[in-house]
Amino acid sequence: MKNTVNREYKTTFILDLRETEDDVAKVSADITEILSSLGASVSESEDLGIKEFARAADPNFKQAHYLEVYFSGNASVPHELKEKLHLDKRVNRIFVESND
Repeated sequence: MKNTVNREYKTTFILDLRETEDDVAKVSADITEILSSLGASVSESEDLGIKEFARAADPNFKQAHYLEVYFSGNASVPHELKEKLHLDKRVNRIFVESND
């Protein structure tokens, strides 16, 4: 039996916009479009601005833009989202939390 119950998620993206002309609004729109194609429903997105890293692994990348996206979808959406974005150079890290 397939679980089709929608869950609420909070996703935090650390963006690396150094090598692109895209801004946070464009990346947010692209992520919303991807989530919609996966059957998820985006309720809110929030630009948290640029934050310094506590420990920077790369001395040339010490700060990044943070973006939070709240959405609801079935349990497979977070994994599918990570798969779709893992080659996107604009997204450095993805953290997904279930709000249920």
